[in-house]
Amino acid sequence: NQLFFMVGPIQLYSIFTGFKAYINYAFYGQDVGGWSGGDLTAMSIALAKYWTTAIIFVAIACWIYLAASDPSDEEFQSRLPGCITLTMIAMDVLHPCVYLWTLGKKEGGDFEAAFKDKAVWQKLRSYDWWKSAIASLVLNETLTNLFKLIAPVYTLGLPILVYYNAFFGVNGGFMLVSVGAGH
Repeated sequence: NQLFFMVGPIQLYSIFTGFKAYINYAFYGQDVGGWSGGDLTAMSIALAKYWTTAIIFVAIACWIYLAASDPSDEEFQSRLPGCITLTMIAMDVLHPCVYLWTLGKKEGGDFEAAFKDKAVWQKLRSYDWWKSAIASLVLNETLTNLFKLIAPVYTLGLPILVYYNAFFGVNGGFMLVSVGAGH
């Protein structure tokens, strides 16, 4: 699922870049064979970073809005499946997002050794220490195993959740069509 949720903006960027290259070739005769447009890898990584970050923050905002809006029972029943579904998507892209922001361009070196002799206030003011702390909080075996457990439980529980709310059936159908039955 990560691939499905992460590459949408990258595919749109590729279509835009290809269309732009075609226009340059057709109207201006410019050579489009090669990497003359700049570093596309850096742009793709930036798109993935900001897109996954947006998904995570929108999921958090969805729950805040659900709690703060004081919805009626009917509104709550229609909003809850969206919040749960968006949360599952955000959990799916959390690891790649944190990796891209914290360890994606790691030059090497041990963060623990670098901050071993620093005072607590020096650590709290250091950007590298925060990157290391967030990476160790999210990119660990315990949280990964928890996510590995939650995803199948959600997929297996989705048909049961349809009895609670019909919107889960729409979500299940969308996931089946978009991701495929073999996944």
